[in-house]
Amino acid sequence: MTNMSKQELIKTIKPRYLKSRKKEKTVILNEFCRNAGYSRKYAIEILQAKCDYRRVARIGRKPRARIYDSRVLAAAIKIWELLEYPCGARLQPMLLPALEALTRCRELSVSDDIRDKLKAISAKTLDRRLAKERELRRLKRNRGTTRRGSLLKSAIPVRITDWDTGEIGFMEMDTVAHNGGDPSGEHIYSLDMAEISSGWSEQIAVMGKGERGIVSAVNEIKSVVPFKLQGLDSDGGSEFINWHMVRYCERAGLFFTRSRPDRKNDNAYVEQKNYTHIRQRLGYGRYDTAAQLRMINDLYRQELRLFSNFFRPVMKILSKEKINNSVCRKKYDQAKTPYQRLMESGQIGEEQKMKLKELYLSLNPVQLRKAIDEKIEKIKKTQIKQS
Repeated sequence: MTNMSKQELIKTIKPRYLKSRKKEKTVILNEFCRNAGYSRKYAIEILQAKCDYRRVARIGRKPRARIYDSRVLAAAIKIWELLEYPCGARLQPMLLPALEALTRCRELSVSDDIRDKLKAISAKTLDRRLAKERELRRLKRNRGTTRRGSLLKSAIPVRITDWDTGEIGFMEMDTVAHNGGDPSGEHIYSLDMAEISSGWSEQIAVMGKGERGIVSAVNEIKSVVPFKLQGLDSDGGSEFINWHMVRYCERAGLFFTRSRPDRKNDNAYVEQKNYTHIRQRLGYGRYDTAAQLRMINDLYRQELRLFSNFFRPVMKILSKEKINNSVCRKKYDQAKTPYQRLMESGQIGEEQKMKLKELYLSLNPVQLRKAIDEKIEKIKKTQIKQS
């Protein structure tokens, strides 16, 4: 029986119950308990004349006292802004690690009471309390210049199965065009690469998307990632589907695959970072000078990679379940940074772990964010002057 049906039953039975004698009340009460499923004591209470069972419908529920006051929310908002506005599920596991980093760098100091509340606050509560703040920050645009390669379709296998997300070393790659909506002439492209298991990502800017330039950029990233690169996966763009890339992968011992045509979700890991790591920062304007190339690479290869990989949390999907053939219910694991996932993987050496830990302890996330914002502002000023 639904709650609405129970309300209608109470509305019908209560007047008759109040006018009945004791024996008749017993019969009515027994029938009411069987139909509504209430315990006898609760049924007697709500059928009394003084019980206002319609109170909640008339005046609403009494608001609960807020456990997390403005001081707790202020600390959470500072961490939320620092980590670039993640959802509650990604933010909640990172509150204490980020707070420890900020405290270590003397950027934030909170009492033990606020620290305990930040530890106890749930992801749903964070989403609810930060809802108004989210309304002020909305930007989502999508413009692409991917063109399929005309050669080597048979030489490069199509990846038709899901990634083994437990093994470190396989990266998806894609390019992002900075042409301002005008694809004519030579302009800068950002090569974006994302490791599947840990979420570790690297970006590098190249002038144009020539075959040799892209291979050289991939090789540079291969030399700096803190794990052994085992395989690459790309879309069908001509910057990847060429003999230079195939021969490079053969010499480096890398397994090279491509996604299916017109199936963007095959490269979902890197496609997501195209927006969060590139478009969200550099926008959709045109960059086509050597000076801009140097400035963008200075941003990518310094502060941005450190902040993204050591402090920005990522989540991995655990399962998908279709409901009514339309809604897909997804379950995710606990949000962790790529650095944390690498350290917990057991697939990198102790020497590499020590280097990563020393680097992590030397970083100040607030200073990294300030440096990122300053460099992005300078890059955009060159675009304004140029236009």
